[in-house]
Amino acid sequence: MLRLLIVDDSMKYLNDISSLLSRKYEIVRAHSGKKALEILKISTVDAVLLDLELSDIDGLEVLSRMHNEINPYLPVIIVTDHGEVENAVRAMKAGADDFVPKGFQIELLAARLEKALEKRELEMKTQVLKENYDASHDKFVFASDAMKRVNLEATRLANVDEDVLLIGESGVGKDLIAHLIHEKSRRNNKPFVEVPISSLSETLIESELFGHEPWAFTGADRVRIGKFESANGGTIYLPEISSLRKTVQVKLLHFMQYKSISRVGQDARKPEIPLEVRIIFATNIDPEDKVVNGSMRADFYHRITQAVIEIPPLRERREDIEPLVRYFLEKYKYLSDGVRCEISQDAVSFLNNHEWDGNVRSMEGAVKDAVLKRKGNILTLEDFVLLRRKSSLAKRLHTDVTQSKFTWSDAQLPKLKEAEIEFKRAYYKTLLEQSQGNVATAAKRAGISPQGLRKTLKQLGLDSKR
Repeated sequence: MLRLLIVDDSMKYLNDISSLLSRKYEIVRAHSGKKALEILKISTVDAVLLDLELSDIDGLEVLSRMHNEINPYLPVIIVTDHGEVENAVRAMKAGADDFVPKGFQIELLAARLEKALEKRELEMKTQVLKENYDASHDKFVFASDAMKRVNLEATRLANVDEDVLLIGESGVGKDLIAHLIHEKSRRNNKPFVEVPISSLSETLIESELFGHEPWAFTGADRVRIGKFESANGGTIYLPEISSLRKTVQVKLLHFMQYKSISRVGQDARKPEIPLEVRIIFATNIDPEDKVVNGSMRADFYHRITQAVIEIPPLRERREDIEPLVRYFLEKYKYLSDGVRCEISQDAVSFLNNHEWDGNVRSMEGAVKDAVLKRKGNILTLEDFVLLRRKSSLAKRLHTDVTQSKFTWSDAQLPKLKEAEIEFKRAYYKTLLEQSQGNVATAAKRAGISPQGLRKTLKQLGLDSKR
């Protein structure tokens, strides 16, 4: 049953209209503009029936404050006396959805309310689509058995209403799998909302996810609809959740348990907002490590790992390399006068044997760079300048390290795991020295993310200057 707030300063009219509408709507009453605004700050209603002639605050001002301070999407129907049509038109220009004359029939009000609610829902969805439209959404290209299993698992989970965790290195295609799950689900005609967590400051992330009430913090001069409300009925995608503070983890746990949220700064007396949203989480860091080092709550970890898809790195599924290369050649043919470049066999062999520390994302960049720098419409090994430079550096580092340090007698030969750790320590130490301790520079030279490099340095007991 719709919850309808009726605002009028005539108690007799409030009683009469409430009695008339109570069988069809749940009625909330306010005998002044001030009281109406107070009610909206602590209570949730679906629509407002507003008289413009109020004794305390002008009805147009009440309308403005409802939309600017409380909820910009709140449907408002104006109630007019005969001869007030001009004021009603002014109110509609100021943001009211419609108007009805006093003495209206219930059927007329019901029709106007339904129209207003549909209009507001369409406005919200349009805003979400504007914020989240991604014209560059790639296709899911694969040939390996490993990615066939990922595809099957994504399809299976798409058909059940479970939150999902995607685990994989930076660049493996977690975003693509998240889109795939949404598109194959019953929610595919509802919003898909991605929240770039790693780019948000700690002070803004709760407001971004859950919205805020007016004056929740300095600068919050009106209600803000958060991403969870925007995604209602659909999917919200939270990549790189390893950076989430524990306070946000608690609020996410609450939502997963009760399927409702409260906005930042929301009055405790105001009911929580019920939502129907599937969450897809993603991380490039083993969440167990975050629990061990104390930055992730154990209960949050157990909750998000109930449905997990692990996406292997590109170097472990080399059958996918050539199909992906050819897909990106097609994608970037606009850079070569609309004609797709071909690729020589020596270049294919080189790409197949490359380590791809940056995974599919770095491959796409390499192919695009090669198309831009091509000498003809057939890409050769010479066109992959950046990749050959990185490959040469890796070989030099490997040669320097192995020749200078890793020669063992039979008695000294360590176990494989110990040898791997020793090599990694020497490799990353050399990498840092050549990058003057700058993590961003070192990560770029190694073809991995700065976050991944910091984690590895910490595990190996190495440090960086910055």
